[in-house]
Amino acid sequence: MDPREFLSVSLRRQYLDGKAPCGTVLSKLCGFQAQFANNPKYALRIRCSDFDEERWHKGLVKTWTFRKTLHTVLEKELGLFLSAQGIPEDWHDGWGLQARRMAYWSDFLMDRINQGIRGREALKKQCRERGISAEEEGNVFHGWGGLLYEMSRRGLISYHPGTAKLFVPCPPIQVLPRDEARAVLLRRYFESFGPASIEDAASFTGYKRRELEALIKGFNIKLRRLSSGGKDYFYLGELPETGAVPPCIFLAGFDQIIMGYRDRSRVMDSEDRRKVITNSGIVHPTVLLRGRLRAKWKKDGPALLISPFRPLSPRDKGLIAAAGKAIFSGEIQDCRFDS
Repeated sequence: MDPREFLSVSLRRQYLDGKAPCGTVLSKLCGFQAQFANNPKYALRIRCSDFDEERWHKGLVKTWTFRKTLHTVLEKELGLFLSAQGIPEDWHDGWGLQARRMAYWSDFLMDRINQGIRGREALKKQCRERGISAEEEGNVFHGWGGLLYEMSRRGLISYHPGTAKLFVPCPPIQVLPRDEARAVLLRRYFESFGPASIEDAASFTGYKRRELEALIKGFNIKLRRLSSGGKDYFYLGELPETGAVPPCIFLAGFDQIIMGYRDRSRVMDSEDRRKVITNSGIVHPTVLLRGRLRAKWKKDGPALLISPFRPLSPRDKGLIAAAGKAIFSGEIQDCRFDS
């Protein structure tokens, strides 16, 4: 398979060249990374045949999954993702808190969340009124997770999937053995991200290579193999027919076509890496122009702001402007390019 065929297959499997319903897209692509609340919305808007600006987040939740990062997933699949991470049975010391204090503040927060007090600052106020110390407050509401992360891991709470910074109680979940849940997600990975290498799968999931190899063997995952550019790649299911790569595709921040692989050369030139991914690991929303990442974008009210990696021709600017207006139909009045 030559590089253009390889890219064509990847785009089609990731619904970037052919749309599908939101539930299908979110399930098949194992959720979308969600540190920035708009990124999952944009990822769905770009890929989905039934996207609705007002209702896109219905039936979704946000929780910690792959690589210990926040992802938006289907609420009905929450148990699968939590099981794959491993659900602790007991409280343990951590985040500067003793186990008994974790249990105490968890019970307190759950009571308030169930009463409808769900905003972060409102919950902090409730804890202060209960007498929490400044040190404990910092650990409960730690910027990298804290007790709220531990409560999410245990299936007690999740984050509202929209732009509001709210916590919601989790529905009842079905708990699976950890390895069984990981095997389910690994199959999905090779069905939707494949062709991919084992190193790509390890980078995406955060699981170690030897663990992936054990899952593939232990759960009899019959991967199929192909070669491209002198390297071996693996996949499951039937590959779609290859076709012409679309001339212009908008990608969300932390898009799966980037996050899904350790080797990002299928879409990104090495000299552009720092233009796409910052030193702190932020992955910008980008424009895939004739199969290569060539610009960053952001929405600013009724305008799209495009920052090319290098000068663009008038024709390419026209392609990008037309693609952007098609995605944000009726919302975009202007497409502006940095010089």
